[in-house]
Amino acid sequence: MKNFNFDKILASSWTLWALSIFLALGMWIYVTGIEESEYITRQFSCPIEYRGLDAQTIVRGRLSEVDIEIRGPEEAIMHLDYNSVKAYVDARNLAPGKRYTANINVDLPINIYLVSCFPSQATLDLVRQVTRLMTVETVLPQNIPEGHYIEGVEIIPKEVGIRGAEDDVVKIGSVRITPTIEELQEGGERLMAVKFSQSEAFEGNVTVEPAQVRFHGNLVRGLPRKRVPVNVRLTGKLDDDYEIRSVTTEPSEIQIEGNREDLAKIEAIDTELIDISSATENENQSIVVPLRQPEIEGVSLVNNSSVKVSLQLSETRAETLLTNIPVELRNVDPLQTWEANPPNVSITIEGRPSVISKISRENINIKAYADMTNIFMAPVTLPVKTEFVSNDYVLKVTKIEPQNITINELENDLDFSK
Repeated sequence: MKNFNFDKILASSWTLWALSIFLALGMWIYVTGIEESEYITRQFSCPIEYRGLDAQTIVRGRLSEVDIEIRGPEEAIMHLDYNSVKAYVDARNLAPGKRYTANINVDLPINIYLVSCFPSQATLDLVRQVTRLMTVETVLPQNIPEGHYIEGVEIIPKEVGIRGAEDDVVKIGSVRITPTIEELQEGGERLMAVKFSQSEAFEGNVTVEPAQVRFHGNLVRGLPRKRVPVNVRLTGKLDDDYEIRSVTTEPSEIQIEGNREDLAKIEAIDTELIDISSATENENQSIVVPLRQPEIEGVSLVNNSSVKVSLQLSETRAETLLTNIPVELRNVDPLQTWEANPPNVSITIEGRPSVISKISRENINIKAYADMTNIFMAPVTLPVKTEFVSNDYVLKVTKIEPQNITINELENDLDFSK
């Protein structure tokens, strides 16, 4: 039997390989045991932030939260503020009207590690958000008792904002409130929810701001009534020197009553004719004018048979162009001779049309001149000025062409040697 050489076995490569494997396995078990005893994991849902979105852009059908698994030291996990864990999608530089796929990122506190995030990506359907102002309509019930009508209907505010994706907002046809007979019989003021009609289903969320409006209306006995504007009828030709600036009535609306079908046919009530042919600016005054009775039989005026009409007139203006007006040189040195270039100018004059129509170069007596005070050297550029001489008209110069002229000195031909 051969001698067993223990030293040779220990020195063999196989023995050393087996020993290293054993030591590595032992270290792994030891370290893993430490980690398992000191590190723990947690799973929870985390809301998603969409960062960098334009103020007018929204994400349609947006993913609201993700499932996250984190790992860290037991002490850190046990005292973790879960609000400090942020899941977000970077939406900077993304244009609305397109669909994108973006990674979901997670911000974690120090010493906390992300194990998994599900889902890891989000689909972004970006659309432009708009607000559309719409007038609130009142839809009255169909079962209003015979001999009754709605009086004093008022809505505050009259308009509401419809907010949502642009392609959803255009689907809204009208916004309305629908008071019931019982509510109208109670009268007074109440808050009512605003409803809207739509042509098809929305793809996203659409909101009404405000969602409620204040409504006032009473159900009273009598014929239905309606408020309509007053239409002022004018006849005659106004003097050419004046024009109508404004026409107002007091009141601006009146009430009529009759059957609902007949009331719907009337949009305004006319006044009797007002002759303005003799009106002038000094006659800006109010006059009482009778109202014409409605032409539809069964419809009548309520409480008002006339209105006060106020006419505000203003003076009209016209212009005329005078050409080849010579330019005088004033306050010149008598020992010097000067020349204006150009020697003539064109002048535009403004005034009443009746005056302007009579104006000519011969009867206007207007002068153009340049002031040569303290002018001793040439050439020099001076502004052209104007003045009216013995003019009884109220006129105004609005333009001089050219505005400036050049003054040159001419040689003096006087002989002082004699």
